[in-house]
Formats: sequence, structure tokens, C-alpha cells
Amino acid sequence: MKRCTIILPDAGPINSLWVADRLDLLLRLDMRIVVVDAVYDELTSDPSYLKDAEVKVFIDEHSPPIVIERTDIGDAEREKRRRGQKSKKNAGELAMIDFISDEGGIRRYVDTNEPVAILFEDAGLRVFNRPPNLHLISTVGLLYGMQEVGIIPSAADIIDEMLHPKKPGRRPEDARRFTDLPGGIDEPATIGSSWKS
Repeated sequence: MKRCTIILPDAGPINSLWVADRLDLLLRLDMRIVVVDAVYDELTSDPSYLKDAEVKVFIDEHSPPIVIERTDIGDAEREKRRRGQKSKKNAGELAMIDFISDEGGIRRYVDTNEPVAILFEDAGLRVFNRPPNLHLISTVGLLYGMQEVGIIPSAADIIDEMLHPKKPGRRPEDARRFTDLPGGIDEPATIGSSWKS
């Protein structure tokens, strides 16, 4: 089986791993990780907020393997901010739609026939016309897979920290809400793929 490129369609997985103080787990995957520009902007927009500051340092210091993909939506939103205009609240989601529908976006990854994994948190995520090399995995599913192969001792402990943050600098409103508990989602690509070591 071949290794995957991981694509993050929204800020959820990074926010959740930050709450648990486990962003390092993304590096333990030893894979390229693609973040859409507007999602990066959303994650790092307020340097006075501890999460945004720490996530920015983490992504910027680990690029590569983390790659920021530009989109027309992301470019337009950055230009609006430069002019002092307010950004759209759903710019990250719009940028991901742009990335998925653009010939130069996600197709550049899936058209190679190399496996691609979308790491997400919304259990309602649906991918239409799903290519055979696309693997779907939720943050919870990822943690249980990492436990299964011995990268972490307990997925449940990390999930509990995400749900009930106790780490320094985390606030009650940082607590995560998962719709795929207890086991998460891990749907392999039909061609066979592995994000596991």
C-alpha cells in the first residue's frame, strides 16, 4: 500500500489537536499535509490569541511537510482585509470548495492516482464522485488508528482532553464537539491506501 497526502478541508482537526496540545501528532504521520490558504488565514488571523499564535508558529516552522495551497477565494479575502474590509465568515469553506472544483486544486493530487486522505471533523462530510484513491478519515478515527499502530498509548485520553481542555491557555469555549464518537470515521480508498506507518 502507498502512503497518503493529507488534505485538511477546514480548521477543525488542527484546532482539536491544539486544544489537546498534540499538534506534534501531525508530524508523526510523516506525510505531506495540505492546508488551503483561507483555512490557514482563519487558523492564524489573531496573533493576540494563544491558539492562533501557536498554530502559526507550528505551521510556519513545519513547511514542508505542511503545504499551503492558494485559492482564488483566499486571495480575494486577503485583498479585502488589506483594504480594511471585513472577511466572510465562511471563507475557509468557500476556499475548500474552490480548491476541490479547481483543475489546479485537489485534482493535482487525486489525478496522480497516489492515495489522498481528507482529514475532517464534520461527520456529515460527503464527497460526490469520490475518486478511488481518496481516503476519508476523521480526527477521532485518526487518533484511534494512531493508537492501533502504537504511535500513541491512548486515543481516548487525547479525545477527553479535546472535549474537556485542561492544558495551559485553553479556555472552556475551546472544547471540541465531535459528531462521530465513539469510534470515528476511517473509510479507506478503494484502491487500498494507508496513512498508518
